[in-house]
Amino acid sequence: MACTWLVRCLAPLADLYVCDAIAAAHRSSPSLVGLAEVLPAAGGRLFVDELNALTRIKESPAQPCVFLLGGSRIADAFSMMEQVLREGTAHRVLTSGLTGEVMLLAWGTCLGEPTERLIRDKGLEPFVQRARSLLEAYSERILYPSDFAVERADRGGRVEIGLEELPASELLIDVGSETIGRYVAEIQQAATIFVNGPAGIYEQPVSALGTQALWTAVAGAPGYSVIGGGDSVAAAARFGVRERMGYVCTAGGGMVRFLSGQELPVVEALKRAARRHVAARQGLAQ
Repeated sequence: MACTWLVRCLAPLADLYVCDAIAAAHRSSPSLVGLAEVLPAAGGRLFVDELNALTRIKESPAQPCVFLLGGSRIADAFSMMEQVLREGTAHRVLTSGLTGEVMLLAWGTCLGEPTERLIRDKGLEPFVQRARSLLEAYSERILYPSDFAVERADRGGRVEIGLEELPASELLIDVGSETIGRYVAEIQQAATIFVNGPAGIYEQPVSALGTQALWTAVAGAPGYSVIGGGDSVAAAARFGVRERMGYVCTAGGGMVRFLSGQELPVVEALKRAARRHVAARQGLAQ
């Protein structure tokens, strides 16, 4: 990276490289890691604050620690879930959205053709086996929905159904009130809460209840909370609770990669720069 055209052109113009791009910390482009190889380098205030918040979640969370994982990007949810359960970081994982639905498929629950077709169309069927393995290993630490909401025009819009009423002929669009109550109880007892991925299609009034209720519970809980991911943060702003969250992450992919136990190229580059700086100072002192 140090030999790339960009770094060779820019490095002579600078005395110091400061990276505040925590949202891009999982990338390894020359503009992010190359300059740190040839210049004294440091993380900016946002970078350091966010890395500290995520490190607190990953390495030393106050227990019980609850991870609330939903949304449609279940590859991210599974990467984090596998890591935090294996390492003992999470006391409980509360699943919702497509993540929760895949968990139920792993138990052999028939959700209904519209929802199962959506899962097939998104290419998420391989996650069913991963969900089954997680449930076999950590069944007492993973919670999944016990009821859902569907939309039925002839019933006035939102209708909630229990697992015994599945399969549903309509798309599952949100978690139901029973699930909300169970999850809120876990959130209120948690000392640390991490949130990534909405519980339902929060942009539509008929399917916003789950996300709104859970986000409001997190915002009012006594535990330290961290929320991350574009949809999660947008939902917090939509429901007026963004400012009440303990910490709001701007790093999407970097956050997921870090909490999945993977190294962040930019963080590693800054560490190498720090070691060079220390070595140089020690050499001058001798």
